Amino acid sequence: MDMKKKLEETYLPEKESQGRKLVIGLSGGINSIVSAYLLKIQKYEVIAVSIAIGLDEFKQDPSDFLSCHLDKTKLEMIKNFCHQLGIPHYVVKASDEFKEEVVNSWIGANIVATKANPCWNCHDLRMKLLHQKMIELDAHALATGHLAKIFHSDVHKTAYVHSSNDEVHDQSALLSRLPHDILSSLMLPLSDLTQKEILKLAENFGLEIVNKKLEIHKCFDIKYSENGYLATQVPKKYNSPGEIIGHEKKTIGNHLGIIHYRYGEVFPVPSARQNETYYINKYIISEKKVELAKTDFFRRKKFFLNFCIISEETPWTEPLKGVLKLNETEFIDCWVYPKNNASAVLELDTPENIFEGEIVTIFKKKGKNAKVFLSGKVKYFEEPVYLNEEGKERVKTDYSRDF
Repeated sequence: MDMKKKLEETYLPEKESQGRKLVIGLSGGINSIVSAYLLKIQKYEVIAVSIAIGLDEFKQDPSDFLSCHLDKTKLEMIKNFCHQLGIPHYVVKASDEFKEEVVNSWIGANIVATKANPCWNCHDLRMKLLHQKMIELDAHALATGHLAKIFHSDVHKTAYVHSSNDEVHDQSALLSRLPHDILSSLMLPLSDLTQKEILKLAENFGLEIVNKKLEIHKCFDIKYSENGYLATQVPKKYNSPGEIIGHEKKTIGNHLGIIHYRYGEVFPVPSARQNETYYINKYIISEKKVELAKTDFFRRKKFFLNFCIISEETPWTEPLKGVLKLNETEFIDCWVYPKNNASAVLELDTPENIFEGEIVTIFKKKGKNAKVFLSGKVKYFEEPVYLNEEGKERVKTDYSRDF
C-alpha cells in the first residue's frame, strides 16, 4: 500500500488549517515528534520550539540534561528532524528561570521535609515559555504531544481538561494546572490516540523511536542530589552527622547528614517486623535528627488540599463526588468539600498512604474522557474535637454542614 496516500486520506487537512501558523513544542520524545509530523501533513505552518533548561554551572558532560527529556545529543537529533521536515526550529534557553522557579522550590522542600514537585514546576515553566514564544512569533496556537483532551466553550469562553483514551499514559493532570490563557491556546494532535497507536504511527512514518522514560522527580535526585549540587546550596548543619529517631522517639542509628534523606522515602530498619515499613517523616534541625514514622502515620482518609487549581465550569459551591488518581492504574472514590477559592477538604472512601506536599488530581469519573475537577497540594491536619449529646468526644466527618 502507498503509505503517503494512506496518510493523506487519514489526516486530510481542513481548509482552515492550511497556512495557519502554530508552534509545536519539541522535547525530543516520540510523542512530540509524531505530533509535528501530523501537523505538517495537515498543511499547518509549523514552527518547532525546544526549551533548554538546566543549570549552566553544573554541566559535567555532553549528555547532561537540559531538561527531563532533552540532552545535547537529542537536541541535535531534533534539529536534523526539523531540517528534514522543512520547518524552522528555535531553542529557548532559560537557566535563570529554571533555577528560580524549579530548583529553588525543590531545595526548599527538601530542607523542610515535605514532598518536592520539581516535575510539575518544570512542566509549568516549559509550557509558559512555549506560550510566550507562540505570542512572540504571532502564531495562532500552541501544539504539544500531551495525551489528554482540551474542550472549549465558545459560550462561556472557557477551556477545560479531560483524560485521554490511554489511562496508563494519560497526562491530563499535568495540563489541568495550567492557566486559562495557555489552555485556551492549546492544540493536542494526539488527543484521540493511545501510546501504542502513536508508536505504530512513528514506525509507519519511519521515525526514530527512543524509549527513555524517566521516573517522575528522579531526574533531580540523579543530577542535582547524587552529584553533589544540593549539598552546595544548603547550610553546613544539613551535612552534619546526627541521630536517626524511630518508634517511640528511640535512637536506632546515626546518619551522615540530613541532606542525604528525602521526606517520604522508605528507610530500612533492621529491627522492623515483617510487613512493617518506616518512612522519613521530618527533620529536627536544631538537634540534627532524622525522625521516622510507620506506614500507619501516613495512611489517612482526610486531608486538606491547598493551592487548588479548579477546572473551568467545575461547581465550587457544594461538595463534589469524584475519583482520586493514585497512580497510573489505581483510582479511589472520594468527596471534595470546597472551603474557599484555593483550598478544600478531601475525604477518601478508604485510608491511603499519601504524603504531605504531594499534588493530587480529582476526576469526575474513572476511565477515558473523564473531566478533571481539580488538583491540589496535600496538607495533613489534626481532626477537631467535638462533643456528642452524651458529652463524649466525637470526630467531625460531615463537612457538608459547613455550607
